[in-house]
Amino acid sequence: MARNPKSRLGNALIEFVLVGVPIIFITISIVEVSIDMWEYHSLAYATEVTARYVTTHGATCSANGNSCTITIGDVATYFATHALALDASRVIVKITDGSGTTTCNPVNSCNGSTGTQFPNAAYNSVGSDIKIVATYTLRNPLALYWPPDVDAAGTFTVGATSRQRIVF
Repeated sequence: MARNPKSRLGNALIEFVLVGVPIIFITISIVEVSIDMWEYHSLAYATEVTARYVTTHGATCSANGNSCTITIGDVATYFATHALALDASRVIVKITDGSGTTTCNPVNSCNGSTGTQFPNAAYNSVGSDIKIVATYTLRNPLALYWPPDVDAAGTFTVGATSRQRIVF
C-alpha cells in the first residue's frame, strides 16, 4: 500500500516547534546569563581595584611634596572607569572610612565631589580600614519570555564588597 504524500504535510513545522523553539530559548538564555555574569565580574573587579587605589593614596602618599591625596569624586570616577560593562545609572557605591559612609547613588552623582578628601584626614593613617560596597541592578532574562500583561519584577540586584587597609 502506498501512502498518500499529502499525509506528510506539516511534519517540518511540528518538528521545528518541538526542537527549534527550545533551542532558541536555550540559546537566548545562555547569552543573557553570560552578559549578566560579565556585568557581575565587572562590578567585582571595579570594587576591588578601587579599594586598592584608595589604600595606596593614604596617609604617607603626600609626603615629600607629592600631591596625591584623593577625594570622593576621584574615587567615584576611578570606579566608573574600571566598570566598563556597567550602566553607571544603575550602580550604587558606598565608600566607608572611620568617619562614616558616603553613598553615591548612582555612582556618577559623586564625580564632581572635589572638596571632600578621602579617606578623611582623621582616619587617614597606615593600618586604617576602608571599605567599598557596590550594588548593581541586573535585568532578569526570563522577563523576555513573560507575556506583556504580566507584572513581573524583571530585575535583581547583585553586590560586591572590598575591605582593605591603608598601606601608604
